[in-house]
Amino acid sequence: MVKKIVTRLNSINDFSKKIIVVASIISFALCAIGICLVLCSSGAITLYMIGSNMIHTSIVLYAQFIVGSLFIDLVNTIWDKRDDD
Repeated sequence: MVKKIVTRLNSINDFSKKIIVVASIISFALCAIGICLVLCSSGAITLYMIGSNMIHTSIVLYAQFIVGSLFIDLVNTIWDKRDDD
């Protein structure tokens, strides 16, 4: 089962892989900034709220990019199979 998942993820197209890499970098940067804001808030509730929202947003953004890139790969695969027929 795991081997099948790894094989399928290795077979996605280059554009989808680039989207995943860029999304990982952007999401990590937003999460790191949010963590810094939370840790440096020292009693300021507004900085804590902004930081926690940034952490939440980075996770949601990453998930949306992953699902979107896999959807793009699926559409591309269906389109290529249609052209072969």
